Amino acid sequence: MYVLDTNAFYYAAGISTCTYNVEKLRKLIRENDTFISTTSLYEFLIRFRDDITTIHKGGKYLWKNKIKLASNVFNPLPDNFTGDLMNITQNELNELCHKILANKIDIESRLITILFDMCLLSGYYFSAMSSGKEPSSFCFEVLEKVSRMFTEINLEVLVNIFTEAYKTVDCENFIRDSFYNLLSFELEKGIPFIERAKSISDDMDILNIDEWIPSDDYLKDTKMLFKKMKQRTSTAFLQRLAVTYWKNNNDPELKKHIQRIRDIFDKKVKFTALQDYYYDTLINIMTSGGALWKNDLLDAIILCNVQDEHIMITYDNGVIARMEKRKKEFSLDY
Repeated sequence: MYVLDTNAFYYAAGISTCTYNVEKLRKLIRENDTFISTTSLYEFLIRFRDDITTIHKGGKYLWKNKIKLASNVFNPLPDNFTGDLMNITQNELNELCHKILANKIDIESRLITILFDMCLLSGYYFSAMSSGKEPSSFCFEVLEKVSRMFTEINLEVLVNIFTEAYKTVDCENFIRDSFYNLLSFELEKGIPFIERAKSISDDMDILNIDEWIPSDDYLKDTKMLFKKMKQRTSTAFLQRLAVTYWKNNNDPELKKHIQRIRDIFDKKVKFTALQDYYYDTLINIMTSGGALWKNDLLDAIILCNVQDEHIMITYDNGVIARMEKRKKEFSLDY
């Protein structure tokens, strides 16, 4: 059985154009059992929710070619969904998209929050370990408290970001820019605490927080860091922290650090495809200042539907590269 990713469905249905051999793709679909994930269906419906002609066109292609819908734990089919997109009215589409959008905002913000917290915790840890020397337990206590201060509110903030993003014409860039800005803010506000705490040994008594980080000094530190981060994206700044860390801590390719992150976050992520997405994205950010792409997360959710007997049809180089690294787990056609 073949699994179409979102763009493969768009190309086959004539919704989007490409330079690939679309007739070969359409022939393969006609002659084989094929399905798309509800994740792809959701993305299609939300993207074209104001273009009912395209919704009808896509629905007709699904029906004509007997393409099945595969629901997943993240994006279940809404109650009372008939699957008849060929004849859906604008009012029915609006009602359907209202339910779908609530799910997308909830799921995508939760999953991106995990990646965000990974980036934030990494930045704080790189700062603490920048000299290559193990700091005091007091420093790690400060790191933990600063991290918790932000991670307790990050989900709420990112829910608001995704809610606003889906009101715009460029959801992808809105989310990426907001992710960068939020990460920049939290690194800027948290790192000065950690840098100051590095100078405190465990045998020193700290009775008053102003004894080790006076408010004037903290304000000065945050302003200096703000100027540095203003020159580049927060992920590029995170990359610079990572380079200093691995040079001074003998951790090339950040293998030791990624294992630490796995120990913390694996219990929050049960699906291998999502774990791969998180750690591949994290390594890309920390080694090359790579960009955040929301659609990469959607591809990872789609891969959660893929089983050993399935063949994924995709034209996305990122998905292809990820799957080629794990050929024992997946079959691939592209």
